[in-house]
Amino acid sequence: MAKTILCDLGNVIVFVDHKKITEGLEKFSNKNKDEIHNFFINSRARKKFDKGRISPKQLFEDFKSNLNLNMNFNQFKRIWRSCFYGLNKDMEKLLYRLKKNYKLVLLSNTDEMHFNYIKSKYKVLNIFNEFVLSYKVGCAKPNPLIYLEALKKCRAFPWDIIYIDDISKFVATAKLFGIKSLQYKNFGKLKQDLKNYKVKL
Repeated sequence: MAKTILCDLGNVIVFVDHKKITEGLEKFSNKNKDEIHNFFINSRARKKFDKGRISPKQLFEDFKSNLNLNMNFNQFKRIWRSCFYGLNKDMEKLLYRLKKNYKLVLLSNTDEMHFNYIKSKYKVLNIFNEFVLSYKVGCAKPNPLIYLEALKKCRAFPWDIIYIDDISKFVATAKLFGIKSLQYKNFGKLKQDLKNYKVKL
């Protein structure tokens, strides 16, 4: 029987669109939209930042240099956080209900600037018992090490954990550990999937 709900953050609890970052940066750069987007996707600095290996200022300096950005750090920070465009209200209500019977653990590929902003903006995150964050752990999904850290924080057998994530390869990796894993596609399907696992809603 499930004892712990392990849950992803982006596009499960909070809606995310990284194009908002590249569109915001375009206004301060002489590079075109495609160049900025490609740099963002492939940026080594961004991947290091997700793993907590460089500071926010170092990330800014790297982006500023490579994209010829005419902006200051505070402007960059505002644009970096602009990718979040709303709370999944259905998930918010569900998490408050689940909290009555289950331990809640958040597992997310995120960075320092994003998470500090989200945690201050969306109070539902305060109900989580534990956080497993890529920038704190030093590695990101689908690296098996972050799932091992999640298992430690859950303090439960894998078969007593239900994991929710919107990305199929992250769900597949969790299944390799014996964790009951669900891909979030829409709220209605998630509710049915949870009922199939006899989760108290």
